[in-house]
Amino acid sequence: MTGQTAIPARIVIGVTGHRRLENEAFLASEVAGVLEKIKNLLPPLKRTPVAFTVLSPLAEGADRLMAQVILGTTGAQLDVILPMGKEDYAADFTLPDSQAEFEELFAKSRKSRQLSPSPSRTEAYARAGRYTVDHCDVLIAIWDGEAGNGQGGTWEVVSYARTKQCPLFWIRADGRAETTFEPGRGINVRTFEDLDAFNSERVDKRRVGEKLRERCADLQKKARDTGFPLGRVHDTCSDVLSHYFRTDILALRYQHIHYKAGSFVYALATGAVATAAFQALFFPGWSHLALVEVVLIGAVLAIVWLGHRRSWHAKWIDYRFLAERFRSAFFLALSRVEVTAPRPPRHLSLAYSSKDWMITAFMSFWRGLPRLKPFGRADFARLRSFILDAWIEDQIRYHQGTAGRHRRRHRRLARIGNVLFGLTFAAAFLHFIGLGGEFLGRLLLFLAIVSPAVAASLGAVRTHREYLRNAQRSQEMARHLQELKARMKEAQDLESFLPLVQEAEEVMLQENADWRVVVRFHELEPPA
Repeated sequence: MTGQTAIPARIVIGVTGHRRLENEAFLASEVAGVLEKIKNLLPPLKRTPVAFTVLSPLAEGADRLMAQVILGTTGAQLDVILPMGKEDYAADFTLPDSQAEFEELFAKSRKSRQLSPSPSRTEAYARAGRYTVDHCDVLIAIWDGEAGNGQGGTWEVVSYARTKQCPLFWIRADGRAETTFEPGRGINVRTFEDLDAFNSERVDKRRVGEKLRERCADLQKKARDTGFPLGRVHDTCSDVLSHYFRTDILALRYQHIHYKAGSFVYALATGAVATAAFQALFFPGWSHLALVEVVLIGAVLAIVWLGHRRSWHAKWIDYRFLAERFRSAFFLALSRVEVTAPRPPRHLSLAYSSKDWMITAFMSFWRGLPRLKPFGRADFARLRSFILDAWIEDQIRYHQGTAGRHRRRHRRLARIGNVLFGLTFAAAFLHFIGLGGEFLGRLLLFLAIVSPAVAASLGAVRTHREYLRNAQRSQEMARHLQELKARMKEAQDLESFLPLVQEAEEVMLQENADWRVVVRFHELEPPA
């Protein structure tokens, strides 16, 4: 990968275990050994570093021990899940200096989440344990193997993990047996292979740099015009937009290859029809002309095979999805809006899965972004003006332009198709009435055969590229953004504005998902 740091393969590790431990040094070494075993579960990665996020309630004992060991690894992060408010939670801390230890670790966390109130303390701990299992890739438990240690205890968390088929490493609290690995559903190896393939893509560093400088200059101008702090824009440009432009270049590359390959497939298939008609009508005795048709059909099959082999279509739509997430990330980071792994609504379930590599890659990237300082109330108006001008209005113009461009292309190809079908009608009619001699009659018959084949190929290109549907989608998207822009202008403070920023991101995400549903079934195929 050139120019940017590779997005790491981030493994979220949930932890659970006893509050009272013996021989902590031994248990810490076992945890370190488990981390190496987790790395070995992944496929060989050429360009992708592995990093851990530990998800923990930071209870006394095992939770904190494992958090400290994991945070000692390169690129590690801590997410805290609180079963109740911090002050209430601290009432259960009984070990010496426990409160200070908790606050020290809590200060190192990237983010924290407090669960909603529970009817009892034991239920609160149980919910925290279930949340940990539901949101981790692997669970590590330091456990004595005994059942029935109370609601929310280690045994209950381990049992829930087994029910959910969560991969589990069980370290014996007494150290009398080797650590056990229960693979459960396993780790999605394909996700990390696809991420590594993305990180390994070659992109011209100078081209990324040129686009980055041009866009950052434009954003800084908009920031000056709206009074938004230039420092925030500059820092976020460096952190986010280099990834956006790299991914955008890759998406455009594979879109171009996919479209060109599709055009070649239809052109070669039409050429095969024309060759067969030409031989039959003009040179029936030249059987070797059939070899040309064989070569053309063979070329069609080779292009289709190569397209599937190299995943041109899949890379195009995956990279486009990720690029659009990076585009939004710039403005989400500036606004200090928190982002979670998206889950598609049911009507868009064919678009993507929360386990897809693009989601994993984006969340890993997002976790690595530095946190900007909070906004003051006086910054609200400038933030609103900048977001509206640099993001929302920019996207409105983009979709309006895209709608017009796709509509023009659809009409152009439709007109050409109509002309060709008119030519087919004229040629067939003139041949029927016997106009001209034998040669002209054969020429008219040739045109009557080949013209509809050419028209059908152009129609297939028009359908394959979904010009009309994409034009209508962009037109609707521009309308939705216009309505959202009006609501954003009416927001009077950060508390009412930031949910609208999140809504804008959600609208763009769903539009992207809808686009994926449209194009994902347009892979290269031999014309039939």
